Amino acid sequence: MTALSRRRWLQWGAATGASLLAGSAGVQANPAPTRRFRIFMVLGRGEGTNERGFKDHLARHGLEIDYIVRDTGGDSSLLPGIVAEIKQLRPDLVYTWGTPQTRAVVGPWDDPAPGPYVRDLPVLFTYVATPRDARIVPNLERPGGNVTGTIHIAPIAAQVNTILAYRPISRLAVVFNPAERNSVLAVEDLREECTRRDLELIEVPAPLTDGKPDPADIPGLIARCRERGGEMLYLGPDTFITTTHRHLVAAVALAERLPSFSATELIVRSDQALFALSSSPYGIGRLTGEKAVQILLQGQSPGAIPVETLHRFSVLINMATAKKLSCYPPLSLLNFAEVVGV
Repeated sequence: MTALSRRRWLQWGAATGASLLAGSAGVQANPAPTRRFRIFMVLGRGEGTNERGFKDHLARHGLEIDYIVRDTGGDSSLLPGIVAEIKQLRPDLVYTWGTPQTRAVVGPWDDPAPGPYVRDLPVLFTYVATPRDARIVPNLERPGGNVTGTIHIAPIAAQVNTILAYRPISRLAVVFNPAERNSVLAVEDLREECTRRDLELIEVPAPLTDGKPDPADIPGLIARCRERGGEMLYLGPDTFITTTHRHLVAAVALAERLPSFSATELIVRSDQALFALSSSPYGIGRLTGEKAVQILLQGQSPGAIPVETLHRFSVLINMATAKKLSCYPPLSLLNFAEVVGV
């Protein structure tokens, strides 16, 4: 595929007003740092490609970093202790992955209570789908306070355009964790977009026990999507569904012969989901690393650094899954998609 053909299609995919091909932040040479920095990383699913991109970018700038890594593994009960450790150690920068981890560290931007949150150290988040709706920052251009970061998903209009380009449907199903704010906000956006397009959205929230979903319920939830007439399963930026239990979700969707679209690429690339419109995790990591350079080397305030995404997204298709479902992409999409599972 030529760069021109990719550009034309992505401009079509964002016809609702989102531009998908704005340039990512440039990397500029900086003088060699004269000190070592400490970065405290708060993760939710271990270190991945995103963190590799982040660390590689800082290494290319010659920064010497001592990394302190804490991973919740999806257990939010660990976060208060992690926040207390951050306050005690006082690193040069706090890196947070995902909405639950970020919210626990910085709190709602309009909550005046400083006690349980980190408000006096630079905080840099990544993989937060809707930081403004999640009340992490009040404004993307000038987030204010001690916080900035990066967004990893394509605009919802472009996602729905991609779904409809693959296969015209009238009923879209979504399984989600109602205890995860990021997921709830994504479903709200999806509901609004489906209403605008006269698509029926079949919403299937996971039941909660003591405030938590049970992975044992996943097969029944996906089966319910099929029983209610879902023609495509939407997998949003939901840590429980699309990250922690992605193997099970993708396998069950395939067993139910329910084609699946994901807003992130991992469940397509490493599992059996059908296709995705996503940004490169490594690229997001590098963009996040550039913001760390602005904070650590250039002395910029996080609150003055815009929250951004790469604005460059790729269609990813798992052809092995397409064959099993007999759900092949149209040539117009296949011409410029990345294909895996062949």
